[in-house]
Amino acid sequence: MNNLPLNGIKLDDLAAYTQVITDNPAEAISEYGIVAQWKGGVHSEIRTLNQKVGGKEIIKDFHFQVGEPEELLGNNAYPTPQDYLLGGMAGCMMVGFVAGASARGIKLDEVSLTIKGALNLRGFLNVDPDAPVGFAEVKFHFEVKGDSTQAVYDEVIADVQQFSPNYRTISDAVKVSATAV
Repeated sequence: MNNLPLNGIKLDDLAAYTQVITDNPAEAISEYGIVAQWKGGVHSEIRTLNQKVGGKEIIKDFHFQVGEPEELLGNNAYPTPQDYLLGGMAGCMMVGFVAGASARGIKLDEVSLTIKGALNLRGFLNVDPDAPVGFAEVKFHFEVKGDSTQAVYDEVIADVQQFSPNYRTISDAVKVSATAV
């Protein structure tokens, strides 16, 4: 077996892991979590919780800051929650694109993904009951340089839309449960 990386992806390792979760579905469950700590005003610090993949706990100790621009009572010192939402979607879609292209034997030279959406703040600030609170639409665009054709890249993008967890979480309805103490 040849496990030389293509685009940084070790295809034999990917195939072996795919076989593991095919043979043992419990190993396919990946659990995530965060804790948000209010820091004053519209500033929060996010800390990742450990991730569990199958029966293995992966130690995570990442922290990042969330804020708002001055127009929304912040100081523009940190990315907004929407920046992180779109960034998380983009990161997941990028993984899916590169892995999918690599599985097809495509050598990639450059890949760029732009995602944009507009919020109507009249909904968020409860000024207009008819204004949507969240993004009404999110648009994305891949720019790709590699050794394949646009038609094949479009196939990879279609797979990303079908199988990217973050894309699907945003594009599909997801159950959200809440509690407060």
